[in-house]
Amino acid sequence: MFDTIAAISSPLGTGAISVVRIDGPKSHDIAKKLVKISNVDYRRVYHAFMEFEGQIVDEVNIVFYKSPNSYTGNDLVEIYGHGGILVTRKVLEAVLKSGARLAERGEFTKRAFLNGKISLVQAESIYQIIEAKSEISLKLSFENLKGKLSEEIENYRSRLLNILAEIEVSIDYPDDMEVDFDNISNLLSKIDQELSLKIEKSKKALTLNQGIVMTIVGKPNSGKSTLLNKLLEEDRAIVTDIPGTTRDVIKGEIDINGIHFVIVDTAGIRKTDDVVESIGIQKSIKELEKADIVLFVLDATTGFTKEDEYIFEKVKKLNYIPVWNKCDIGYNFNKEFKDAVKISALTGESFRSLESIILSKVSDIIESGESSHVITQRQLEVLERVKRNVESAIFNLKSGYEVDVISIDIRKALEELDVLIGKRFSEDLLDTIFSNFCVGK
Repeated sequence: MFDTIAAISSPLGTGAISVVRIDGPKSHDIAKKLVKISNVDYRRVYHAFMEFEGQIVDEVNIVFYKSPNSYTGNDLVEIYGHGGILVTRKVLEAVLKSGARLAERGEFTKRAFLNGKISLVQAESIYQIIEAKSEISLKLSFENLKGKLSEEIENYRSRLLNILAEIEVSIDYPDDMEVDFDNISNLLSKIDQELSLKIEKSKKALTLNQGIVMTIVGKPNSGKSTLLNKLLEEDRAIVTDIPGTTRDVIKGEIDINGIHFVIVDTAGIRKTDDVVESIGIQKSIKELEKADIVLFVLDATTGFTKEDEYIFEKVKKLNYIPVWNKCDIGYNFNKEFKDAVKISALTGESFRSLESIILSKVSDIIESGESSHVITQRQLEVLERVKRNVESAIFNLKSGYEVDVISIDIRKALEELDVLIGKRFSEDLLDTIFSNFCVGK
């Protein structure tokens, strides 16, 4: 926090503009010396030629920010130069040789957190904004950046603090204050119920954020790989007329109406003596266990066969869609399925209908996930620990334990909420979170 750091904040590569950031107590002096400006107005754009050791480094625009009114809360400078790889490195090199050190991953945002500019949840949302792969993920991340989840956590904190205050007054003044145990039990139970719903929705929010897993299964040569390629709009999987071509799991990612999906194409499932194919089939069965939705591909040229029956027994209890494929050349629909869709993976016929049914089948994940603002595994795990402490308080209350025991449970729940938003933290926690960031963020 007390030295001066610098890094390239724009993506590596050739572009129109590059950005180099300098943060810390020497940032203004370093920048003024390099661009030969003595007096500056803050938040004003200056145009200058940057020089170092008698040589022009780049023609730049430069902005000075004064503490605490900057992204990090420190004195900060942003230099906008030409977007070439070499020239940008030269700018950074001049800054580093003038007294700054290279920033660590996420160090700018870490300083913003430590200076109280943002909460830990907001810091995580910045990373999620950068990494967002769907419109919903982006929306949830921006809402957290505006403080949505932090507000919800503060609500839980306030209510638990009120309960704790009532308990501790009775501990301090046992002769004057009597605890209303029924009221406290009701208040804690209500919080527990809300946390249960919040955690359930949060798991679906994480699924949305990471991508809804959609697994394609079917017998060999039913057109699974053709379907994968059509969905991805690229030749990811090898497609031939030879049954059993796909021997391993193939994955891809798509966006359907702003929803991110991870598609998994599996080996054709059937009984076989081929050792290699058997390994692929076992992998396919394991992938079914991870799937949020399954596309059960059926061949309209062969109809429903014994091989299909074998697969059906494995998917019938899952969230699956029967997909009659090859409907451009086949019409053998000898088994009735609810929600079955008839397509041609080769021509793309009825693909819009398939996408609509897919979205309807995962509507619960979408609706529940959108209403939760938990977007990282860390946040979910902390909430689960909060709930366990609230449950412990309820159990101890009903078991007749002394109020100071219940007080300990509530304090632990409050401590976990403080960890979630960053009022309590360890260096290991910060290192884990900010090590995922790029150097210039």
